[in-house]
Amino acid sequence: QANRLHGVWVRNNLARDLHEDVETLEPSSASILDATNDYSELAAELPAQYFKRYLDLISRTYPDKWQSMIEDLLRNSSGKFTSECINFMLEHEMQERISYCLDRWLKEQTIKGPLLFWVVKNRASKKYGAIIDPLVNPRLLAAMFYAIDYEALQNASTRRIPLADLLSDDTTLIPDLLSQASVETANDLAQTLLLNQGFGDLTKKSLLARFIKQFPSVQALLAGQAAETSEDDALIVSQESFNEAKVEYEELIATKIPENKLAIQVARDHGDLKENSEYKMARQDQDLLLSRKNELEVDLSRARVTDFTEATAENVGIGSIVELKNGSSGKKQKYAFLGAWDSDPDNDVLSYKTPLAQALIGKEKGATVTTKIGANEEKWTILSIARWVDKK
Repeated sequence: QANRLHGVWVRNNLARDLHEDVETLEPSSASILDATNDYSELAAELPAQYFKRYLDLISRTYPDKWQSMIEDLLRNSSGKFTSECINFMLEHEMQERISYCLDRWLKEQTIKGPLLFWVVKNRASKKYGAIIDPLVNPRLLAAMFYAIDYEALQNASTRRIPLADLLSDDTTLIPDLLSQASVETANDLAQTLLLNQGFGDLTKKSLLARFIKQFPSVQALLAGQAAETSEDDALIVSQESFNEAKVEYEELIATKIPENKLAIQVARDHGDLKENSEYKMARQDQDLLLSRKNELEVDLSRARVTDFTEATAENVGIGSIVELKNGSSGKKQKYAFLGAWDSDPDNDVLSYKTPLAQALIGKEKGATVTTKIGANEEKWTILSIARWVDKK
């Protein structure tokens, strides 16, 4: 439709030079607009010099609803078209409406990366100060992190993310956005940055340095996290469980997260987001999916695959089958202690991370250990030790 509309405007320009009445010519620009299903897509395909003419056409063609239509165009806009939408609305005394929409979209976390880029890029502008100044706060930084992470998840390529580049290149941006932040908010945002998929490790360190300069406590938070990570052993896992986790991760990336993105977009199109239960459910699903994705990334990076052949029959280890005597009941019970993701209690297979396994690892036949789970204390005596690989 963009080519047809462009052609009509070129024709009309020539007709006016010949003093013809362009309103009688068909097709008209209004008829092309009526046949359009996606006004944002049409705008994206138009040459930039026709943006204002396009907005003016909408206002004349739809006098009863043009304001809401241009609000929607603004929400989905990018680049020069964003500025044209803002300027057109200002010319029509819609400053309060612009402020309301931007604030609402920020609260709902539906504001998109290109519009955030415009807000940040123009935050020092006197012309737009009344619109942008109230938005310069930690919530804007949170929205930027969300938009960057979201775009990184959707990109199969390594294409650069303009909003991420802007955040990295503008050294005053993070200090400006954190000027009203509490220590708790700064810590939360720092942790959000650490998990963000849109930044490389070096960029994260550079951005975190800006946090630390303003909030030294962030350094302690990061140091504590590093210490905790260094104290944690690698996750010992079987090849089978590793493959299952990898398949789950790949399914999240290739299928579930893209499907959720589509569900969010469909739900958005249904109208008012405050009363839109489908949208809220889709966003809740998104939080769960992204959380699981981050969890799997951390776990897979820590995983060390084993075939359990290193286990011996001399003492309990990962890959041992241990016969135990329960101190309180006198009953005998055999357990296989395998990888972190191999638990199958119904078949007497336990992860080496369980309290019982942790108490037994390294112990020899005849040793007695005590486990305590809540108020329940139990003694266990090792009757025999065998290798799981020998019993398969």
